[in-house]
Amino acid sequence: MTSSIALRPRTVALAILGALTLAVAPVIAAPASAASTAYYVDCSAPSNGTGTSASPFNALSAVNALTLGPGDSVLFKSGTTCTGQLSPAGSGSSASPIRMSAYGTGAKPIIDAAGAVGPVIHLVNQQQWEISNLELRNAATTPAYRSGILAENSSGGVLTHLKITGMTIRNISGYSGGWYATNAGVGVQTNHTTTVSTWDDITISNNTFDHVDRIPVAVTPDRDGQGTGLSTNVRIQSNTMRYSGGDDILVVKGQGALIDGNDTAYGGSKSLNACPPSGQYCNGASASIWMSGSNDTVVQNNSAVCFVNEADGQGYDVDWGNHNTTFQYNYSRNNRGGFILVMPPINVPDEPTSSTPSDGTIIRYNVSEDDTNTGPCPLQPASQGPKDVIHFAGGIPNRANSATAQPDIYNNTIFIPSGRSTYVTGSRSGVSASGSYKFRNNLVVNFGTGGYVQTTGSVYANNLLYGNPHSTAPTTGTITLDPQVVGPLPTASQTSAGASSFRIRPSSPALARGVAIAGSGGRDFAGATIGTVPSIGAYEQPVDNLVTNPGFDTGNLTGWTTSGSGTAATASTSDFVNGTASVKTGAANSGVQQTISGLAPSTTYLLTASTKVATVGEQIALGAKDFGGTETFARSTATTWAPTTVVFTTGASATSATIYCYKNSGSGTGSCDAFSLQPLTTPANPIANPGFEQGSLGSWSASGSGTAATVTTAAAATGSYGLQTGAANSGAQQVITGLAPGTSYVLTGSLRAAANEEIALGVKGSGAAETFQRVGGALYGPATVTFTTGTNVTSATVYCYKNSGSSTGACDDIRLTRLG
Repeated sequence: MTSSIALRPRTVALAILGALTLAVAPVIAAPASAASTAYYVDCSAPSNGTGTSASPFNALSAVNALTLGPGDSVLFKSGTTCTGQLSPAGSGSSASPIRMSAYGTGAKPIIDAAGAVGPVIHLVNQQQWEISNLELRNAATTPAYRSGILAENSSGGVLTHLKITGMTIRNISGYSGGWYATNAGVGVQTNHTTTVSTWDDITISNNTFDHVDRIPVAVTPDRDGQGTGLSTNVRIQSNTMRYSGGDDILVVKGQGALIDGNDTAYGGSKSLNACPPSGQYCNGASASIWMSGSNDTVVQNNSAVCFVNEADGQGYDVDWGNHNTTFQYNYSRNNRGGFILVMPPINVPDEPTSSTPSDGTIIRYNVSEDDTNTGPCPLQPASQGPKDVIHFAGGIPNRANSATAQPDIYNNTIFIPSGRSTYVTGSRSGVSASGSYKFRNNLVVNFGTGGYVQTTGSVYANNLLYGNPHSTAPTTGTITLDPQVVGPLPTASQTSAGASSFRIRPSSPALARGVAIAGSGGRDFAGATIGTVPSIGAYEQPVDNLVTNPGFDTGNLTGWTTSGSGTAATASTSDFVNGTASVKTGAANSGVQQTISGLAPSTTYLLTASTKVATVGEQIALGAKDFGGTETFARSTATTWAPTTVVFTTGASATSATIYCYKNSGSGTGSCDAFSLQPLTTPANPIANPGFEQGSLGSWSASGSGTAATVTTAAAATGSYGLQTGAANSGAQQVITGLAPGTSYVLTGSLRAAANEEIALGVKGSGAAETFQRVGGALYGPATVTFTTGTNVTSATVYCYKNSGSSTGACDDIRLTRLG
């Protein structure tokens, strides 16, 4: 990584909305081999036994005295805590690895090093180990070299098979600016030896890391490299990482590493603070997921959100000396330094590959939303650095400056809201950079003022660049029409659209307008097959929209009729979410409506639009009627563009519906834009007691440390009951199971707080970063949160939560709807 800068104390903008779920450890059977031994540990036992299930050990010292062999296992009793550090001896075999895990039922057994220097579990020159279903802790008031699991290889050869799964590793007080593997949740390290030492077959998957300093997962040498060989078959998959002090995932000197399906958020806040004593390694720069000195690395299906380090701060990074690195199908949002960093060669003493430019870098089918803006994040940086979605930290690297080695950036979708100065591509060296890159088939919606780094010899083709024009934007093969994404795309900094909002409609000019690229991976961000002529952006296939003239971009009301007795609504080209226009109502009794025909009877539909009002405290409604059921609508009080959602089901014989935007009363105008109407293939609401009409919490559980939330009649938006929160640190949550993996959902609800206060509707534990929308004021308003479950995730926790204030809040009519 790059240079460090001084750090000032950070402030927390929003408290954590709920703690990480306490995991339950499964029963692990002892290996069946007659030659193996299962050792049982129960640190709550009154006396130390012989290690059998009937007479377990009660201290870690008994385990450290063992020399384990193939097929042996060490099992800790669930629901107990052991204090100290583990360093058992011995290695397993390829047929019979050594296993360390849990037995019994209940919470994961905890091993707490209680602030001791060093790792909680330490393996030195040992192989064929599998560690699972434990919780590791090592908190202290001051940093030192601390880690959760540290596996070191100084054997002068290849060590094989290390598998770390189902672990919870939290509160590791390492040096957040120190070396990586020795300050990691899981550190796999090759120590510098005259004969090269390497690892093969490393799996680190399905673990939860919380407040680890410096980094949750590091597979590295003991220094920047110094000629060590390449470790092979490294897989870092489906891990959840929160509030890491420095980076989240790093592979140095890897061959063919796979970094897949990890969910990282809120990291990078400490690495400029704490370095080891003078003269030792110190680097305060960090990014969430990166690699250096590695070949053929694939980084895919990951989510990186709100990474706030000030020196780098990107969600992703291809650093020095890499060959053939592919970033694909990743989501990036609100990362301080942008979506991705591309490093030039640097000079690391005794590391020859550091001066070799990275080549063969491919960045494709990723989604970047509002990167460089950390406004919605719970942690904030003390200062800001460069503001580029794609950041070149100097010259653009490629070996021998060959065309085939240029960074190849294609079929990405980038969204920059209004009010931003973020550049799409930029350089730390200024508005221009040496070297060149390819930029093809990208869909960029840029309502900000930033442009593009200027180079010589770069290739631009078939990009759709929409929004505010910029003099540095490429013009070769560029389309500047409205991309017609399904949206709605908010401009308010506190609201996230979510990756699925950037899917294209059938009317989109991005559809089948790209250039064919050989070896493009075969699928898009959502898994759809790439056509012979690809679409532009991260999404290949369109999503149907049944609304005519949904964005009023004809400049008139074609397809719509005005409604109400007040001043007639008109199309306005002076204010819009995307496209070139919106509809503006009169102050009262004014709106527009459209009758949609050709609907299917007994079918559930999702209606969305972006809405706002001109005057604080007034309301505008999005609704549907005449569909064979009771008219339904959602009212919004937002004064900046915000998404509003309505779900309705057609009657048994109904084949049409009338949708509308309508302002009933007040003194100021209202606005609506970006309408979308889609049928839902799975319309059922999986949330139990969604309107609290049981008169109790039912399947909800109270959350937070404040006054417990209750169900009252006073909190009802519709029906008889609603959820009433306390004034601060109070809410309710529900775990929803049976969700489809890799699938987009929209969470909606009606919320109110109090004057000058806010309340949030959100989702966490979905395999993607926690996301929420806040509603302010004393009137009920809609909240809409869009998210996509992880590739192997089938559950999520939804919540309503009031973080601070002096008055109660309320939530009602909470619905979870599957998209597609």
